[in-house]
Parts: sequence; structure tokens; C-alpha cells
Amino acid sequence: MTQTEMSEELFSLPASFGQKRMWLLEQAGSGTALYAMRAALRLRGPLDHGALERALTEVVARHEVLRSVLRLDGNDIAQVVRAPGPVALPVVDVPGGPDAAVALAAELSREPFDLAAGPLLRCTLLRLADEDHVLLALVHHSVCDGMSLGVLLRELTALYEPCLHGTPHPLEELPLQYADYAVWLREQVASGALEEQLAYWGERLAGVRELRLPADLPRPAVRAWSAVSAPVKAAAPVVRQLRLTAPGGGVTASMVALAAYAVVLSRWSGQSDLVVGLPVAGRPEVDLEPLVGFFVNTLPIRVDLSGDPSFGELLAQVRDRCVEAYSRADVPFELMVERAHPDRRAGRLPLAQTLLNVQQSVPLGLAAITGVTLEPVELPDTALQFDAVADLVEQGDAVTGHVSLSADLFTAETAALVARSLSAVLRAASAAPGTVLSALPCPVADARAAAGGAQVSDEAYEEAPAALPAGGGKPQTPGEHLLVALWREVLEVSEVGVHDEFYALGGNSMRAVRIVTAAREQGLELPLDRMLGQHTIREVIAHTEAATAAGQRTTTAAAAAA
Repeated sequence: MTQTEMSEELFSLPASFGQKRMWLLEQAGSGTALYAMRAALRLRGPLDHGALERALTEVVARHEVLRSVLRLDGNDIAQVVRAPGPVALPVVDVPGGPDAAVALAAELSREPFDLAAGPLLRCTLLRLADEDHVLLALVHHSVCDGMSLGVLLRELTALYEPCLHGTPHPLEELPLQYADYAVWLREQVASGALEEQLAYWGERLAGVRELRLPADLPRPAVRAWSAVSAPVKAAAPVVRQLRLTAPGGGVTASMVALAAYAVVLSRWSGQSDLVVGLPVAGRPEVDLEPLVGFFVNTLPIRVDLSGDPSFGELLAQVRDRCVEAYSRADVPFELMVERAHPDRRAGRLPLAQTLLNVQQSVPLGLAAITGVTLEPVELPDTALQFDAVADLVEQGDAVTGHVSLSADLFTAETAALVARSLSAVLRAASAAPGTVLSALPCPVADARAAAGGAQVSDEAYEEAPAALPAGGGKPQTPGEHLLVALWREVLEVSEVGVHDEFYALGGNSMRAVRIVTAAREQGLELPLDRMLGQHTIREVIAHTEAATAAGQRTTTAAAAAA
């Protein structure tokens, strides 16, 4: 099976909740490569390309999800599994050395995936010299997560020598496939087994407001989704001191990092009630650990910084909320969103606009290859779907990593200020845990205060709404009449007004997709990204008509110029 040729389709099953979210995000931002998981491995020594290609073929044969695609099937998303077949590993000569290989990896990472056609795994061997290669693996997030990348590389190296020598491989048969997990989780939700957990999230997240970080740049009409980054480092004694002095104990390094990150975000934004997304592995059973798939879940941790508490008090709160969240981590993030009913805006992720990812530093566990040195290659961030992300690694008590901000909204100088602020808060709080939050150093907040009104707030550059046609709650145009009928059918309600908000009437993301699909079948082209945000019929039709008029003006102008 080459990169473009596909084998026969074996069977189709409902997609997991996470896969549905990835599919929706891809439809809303088609043409981008925001959701590509990446890993690179440098191999120095005599390498047999054929053996590595056969090992890759074997890995894909073992994991059904790596030969799956995602498609709209009626009113739901299905994962379609294809039969195993040979997987090609193209070789590209890169004469410029490791830096050139990293640059080419970034370029290849920007090529979007086609979720319906596949493949959703692309591997390339970058040849620096005869005995010096970089293996690049690009996998769509809908079929892979960070832990899965480790599984992929471990199995690939374990299978190389058996494929080279034609001997049996040492890997045990997989106890499950990712589709089994997806079916099990759907059954858990349908049976009501997760209702207590869902109720917790609905209560905890009630009334949550979107985090508004004061951006340096106006939000562009079309985002490039690139990132600016800066390094962060917190020494082990600093983190250890905070862990030991927190009231009640039981604090981990990741909780310390979350508390400090919340302080920086609060001081920077001026908001005392905020949510930080915390990724967790999402593999509650040991049988899931050897699988490739999209298991990772996001826990939206709500932090209350009102009343100017001390850092120690905040740390105790963060610990308690993390423990509560960890014990209710089986609920898919998508269902938390539906239960919480947060504000939704086109082009923005609901509930969490920022992420804190803290991973423990553990050996990758690659199998040895005779005569070949294996070394992971760090690939810098090339895309960012959040406004801000802190990616940290916990090594004992030391914490290192980097902060990345959206380059559409922030400058590299601001990224450096945020990183400095995170380190400064940790150092100061370690020296005096009783210090109130307002007294902790925060360079990014100081820079904002010094700039006065120079920075542009999110409120200032929201897209101005299109002028709405006159009329009450009754449809006035053919487009409005069509959407009223579709909303009644899809939302199963008897009365719909053109000013009724979609999600308030019981809408959700998949129902929005159903309406878009049905409208397109009747000749009305609706923007999915706007449908996934909060909207009324009148707002959607007005936006659609304005976009159509703008397109017609552009076409007319181009024709006149020609």
C-alpha cells in the first residue's frame, strides 16, 4: 500500500467521542494541518531500508486504527477500517544535515490530511548521509496521541531486526483494538454509568466565562495558526519547596505548575475565574496501554483566584480540584462541553482556550538495533490551535519546557514575558508561600500595565456582526424559512424563531453538522465554523448573504481587471 493507494474496507464502527471532535474541528478549519502528531528519530549506522519498511507495515497491520479513515455516515461519524497491506516508506535525500531535516519535517507537517480518504499515517525516511537518517512519523490526532507515538516508535524498533533477519517478532498479540475502546465508552455513556461524573462537570463548569488574553495584534480574518515560543525552567529545589509547604500535602509538581500558570493567566488577563485544560492519558485499563489511538482526554480545571489568596492557599485549591477531576476523568471532553453549555464562538474552542501539558520524563524504551544509534529528534511547534499552551516536562522535582502563544495574536516578546512570569512566580512563591497573588512578580502583567491602552483586547477586534434584516421572530427570507424547517426537524422542537439561539434550543455539534449537510443538499451553503459557534438563524443567514455578496464583488472585480 503506497501513500495514496488504499486496500479494501473491512468494516465500519461508530467513531469515538474524541474522533468526532477531531472530525468537526477539521471540517471547521479544512486545509490546515493543525492536528498532526509528529515524532522523529535519528538513526546513525548501517540501516536496511527494506527491513524498516516491512517493520512499519507490520505495525500498521497490528493496529487497525492506523489503517482507518473517518467519514460522515448518516447522522454520525464512522471509523472505517481497511485491510492490512504493504506500507511504503519513501526516502528523501536531505544534504543540509540535521537542521535541514528539521526544516523539511516542519514543511511536511504542514501538509493537511484527508480524513475521509486517508492514509492518516505518513512516514518518511530523511537521508542525511549513507549511514545517517531521520525517520519522520506524521499521524493525524484522530488516530493517535502522545503516548501512542511512543508505542509506534517502540514497536517499529522492536520489529526491525526480526524483519531484517526473517525471524519471529517478540511482540505479544494485542488484547484489544482502539475501536473496542470506542464502543465500550459509548456503552458506558448510554448506560448512565458516567452520569455522576457528568453531573459533577456540569456543576463545576456552570457559568464559566471564556479566557480573554490581551493580544498584541488584531485577530486576522484568516488565521495562520503558527506559534511563538519561549523556554521555561523551574529548578528542583523551587518546586520541591512548594510541594512540601502546601497546606495538607499531597501536591505534585504538575499541580505546582498549574497553580503558577493560573496566577500568570489571571494577572495577565485581569480575570479571577478561569479554566485551564489539563490533558490526561485516558487509558483507565492496563489493556489499553499497548494500543495506538486517540485516548487522551482534556480535563477543564476551573481555578478561582478571587479575593487575592496566598499562593499556598491557591495551591491547596488546585490540588483539591485536580484530585476531584482525576476521579471523574472518564467523561469525554465533548460531553463536558455539552453538559456545561459554555459560550461558543466561531473559530474558538469551547471551555478551554489554554492548555497546560505536564509530562513525566521517562525513557522512550526503544529496542536496540545492532550497529545503529537511536536518538529522538525534537521538533519545534509549527502549529497551535489554542491561544496559549505551556508544554512542560517533570524530571524529579525539576520542571522544564516552553510556553507557546498564537503568532496570530502575540509577539515573541510576549511569549518570553509569559515564560519569565511563570518562572518568577514559582521562585517568589517558593521563597514565601504566604505571599498573596497580587504581590507576586509577573512581568507580562507589568508590561500590560505599562503599555496602558496600547494593547488590543479581544473585545476590540471581534468580527463586527453583519447587519440583520428587519423583522421579528418570524422568517423573512427563503434561507430563513429553510433553516426554521431544518431546526424544527433536527432539534425536534415545534416552535423556532429566527432569534432563538441554537444551543439554547438543545443543539450540539453533530446536530449543527446535520443542518449544514441538509442545507447544502437544498442549495444553501452554510459555514460550519459559524454553525459550531453560538448563533441564531438570522445571524447565520445574514453572515452567509454578506459572504456571498463579498465573493460576488471579488469575482466581478477580477473579471473587470482581466
